[in-house]
Amino acid sequence: MKPDLRKNIDTPYQPIKDKSKIAITTSIFGLFIGFGLIILMYPLTLINFFKLTQLFIGFSVVGFLIPLKLYQRWFHFIKYEMILFNLMGIGPFFTALFLVLNFLFSSNPQTINYEIIGFEKSGNGIDLKLRSEIQKINSKITHISEVDLEEFSAAKTIDITLADGLFGFKVIKDRTFKK
Repeated sequence: MKPDLRKNIDTPYQPIKDKSKIAITTSIFGLFIGFGLIILMYPLTLINFFKLTQLFIGFSVVGFLIPLKLYQRWFHFIKYEMILFNLMGIGPFFTALFLVLNFLFSSNPQTINYEIIGFEKSGNGIDLKLRSEIQKINSKITHISEVDLEEFSAAKTIDITLADGLFGFKVIKDRTFKK
């Protein structure tokens, strides 16, 4: 008795639904939104670039803890798509979310008054020379990129409000020039 081959012919081919386009599109949005927010929040957070890079790599690596088989089941990813998804989508978005939450949920604001000794013009702003009891002041505090020259030229002191962020990094809440 010969096997009936018509049963196999009658069943139509069902292609696997590919969800990788949606996931890659989402990761590109995460890339632009993430890096945009990082560019906005980095000058307001007293964190060095090395620590920011560590956070970015750390958040990107967290996505690699999910096994590739789950990525294949959920999004039908291959290995390279998983790498791009984590580096382009997960890393920048969660780093930006970290900086935004650190800034928004800050506590213990402290206003410190500094006397302005002088200033130097740099390419994209003004670097202030301040007199303080503290020998070294973070360059993010002394560099001001957007300055009203009339207000700045009449100022003798500057009040800088610093606060403790949610994750322990200090944030610059306000800068006010005073006569």
